[in-house]
Amino acid sequence: MNYPYVETGKRILKLRQSREMTREQLAEKAEISVQFLADIEKGRKNMTITTLRNLATALLVTTDFIVNGDENENMSNYKNLFYQSQAQLADIIDELKKIGLKIELNMLATEEKVISCENSSNND
Repeated sequence: MNYPYVETGKRILKLRQSREMTREQLAEKAEISVQFLADIEKGRKNMTITTLRNLATALLVTTDFIVNGDENENMSNYKNLFYQSQAQLADIIDELKKIGLKIELNMLATEEKVISCENSSNND
């Protein structure tokens, strides 16, 4: 059976894989079910304009690129840089969360020491 949406689905699949996203991650970002995304990628189903926009946003490409495979090379380079920056920012945020947790733990330890010292001086 020849499905009319095979090329669009292939582009979405390649984009998802190049972004190292799971089907679950992309489906969540595009606000669709994992099964519906699988059907789109396999060319079995078409999508609404809203879904197309959500997929394009999640994949950092234009809707035109998903539908036709055409995109201005400069725009593509810009989006790739943006995608890399976004990934780096996520790494930085993870590191900041780890540092924040360490600071919180240190503050709790310091607070416990203060309470312990206050209790010791009250007992004297």
